[in-house]
Amino acid sequence: MAAPEKSASLLVNLGSESDAKQFLHWYKTRDTCPVIVVVDDLKAPKGMLELQRPLEIPNLRSALKRVLDELRKGVSGANRSALNETPQKAASLKMDPSELKALIAEAGVSAPKPAPKPKALNTVRDASKSRLVLRWSDAERDMLMRRACGSLPDLDPELPGWKKRILFSVAGRFIDQVTKMVSLAQEQETPMQVTGIPGDFIYYPDRDLFSYDLDPDLLVQMASSRFGIGELGCEPVDVTTPIDPIVKRDQMLWVLALFTAAGRVPDHLDPAAKYRISDTTNLKRFMLTPQAENIAKAWAADSRSALDIVQLLKLPQRYVFSFMAAADAAGLFERR
Repeated sequence: MAAPEKSASLLVNLGSESDAKQFLHWYKTRDTCPVIVVVDDLKAPKGMLELQRPLEIPNLRSALKRVLDELRKGVSGANRSALNETPQKAASLKMDPSELKALIAEAGVSAPKPAPKPKALNTVRDASKSRLVLRWSDAERDMLMRRACGSLPDLDPELPGWKKRILFSVAGRFIDQVTKMVSLAQEQETPMQVTGIPGDFIYYPDRDLFSYDLDPDLLVQMASSRFGIGELGCEPVDVTTPIDPIVKRDQMLWVLALFTAAGRVPDHLDPAAKYRISDTTNLKRFMLTPQAENIAKAWAADSRSALDIVQLLKLPQRYVFSFMAAADAAGLFERR
C-alpha cells in the first residue's frame, strides 16, 4: 500500500534466520512502527506481532486490529511484545475488503494511497515468468507436497466403509466454484471473477488463463478450506487484459485439486474404475507430486484403475490418489 520506508506499519514474511537478520538490519534505519511478522518455525523478533503459517484470514484480521490499536494509541515498539500473547480465535475464512476499510475508519488512521496498478502484460512474452503459484523454494515444496498428498495410510478396498474414507465431495470447495466460473466464462465468452474472497481471481476464456493477486499461501489455504452456502460466487468483470501474475487454466486447476484432495479422491471419480491419460508431454509444467511421472507413464500405457497403479508401482495410495485428482482437474484423462 506504500513504500516500506514510509508506511505506517509493516507486514513481513520471515522464512529463515537470514531473512530475520536482513530485515532487522534494515529496520534499524527507519522510524519504529508496528510490524506483523509471518513465520513458520521462527519466533517473531521481540516487540513484533507474530502470524503463523498457514496464513488464515481470521488471524490476519486479528493482527490488523491490533496494529490499528497501536497506531491509534501510539504504543511504542518496546511495549508491543505483550500483544503477541492475545489469543487468535478461529472464524470464517472469508474477509471482505470493506471490513479492512471499516477497521481503518474506526481507528481514525488515514490509509496510505494505493500503489498504481502494474502495466498490463504481454502474456505471450511474459507468461513463463509470471506463474507466482509455482514460485516456491525447495523447502516450501517439500512441505507443500506433504500437504498435497495428505497422511492417510493405505486402506484395504475390501473393508466396509473404505470408499467413505477415500472419497470426498467438492461441494463447498474453492475449486468447485472456480470450475463453475470457468464453464460460465467460456459459455458467455467473457472474463469472470470469483466473489467473496479477499482479492482478485479472474479467468479469461479467450486466453484460457487466470489472473490473480492472491498470495500463494492464501491460495493453498482456500483450496483446503470448505465454504458455506452463498459465501462464494462469480460475476463478469470489465477488465479485458490480464494483470501479472497469470497462470494457465490447467496449471491452476491442478494445484487447487492437489490441495483440495490431500491424498483422497473426489467422489465423481472411482478409484476402482479404469482411466487412461491422453497426453503426458510437458508434464513438468505442473507441480508434480512424488512419482508423478511414473504414474503418468503407467496411465498413458494402458487403461488402468488407481488401485491397479498402486499395485503396479508399489506406491502409497495417497500418491496415486493425489495425482488422480489433479490430473482429472487439469483434463488429462481421456473422456468417453
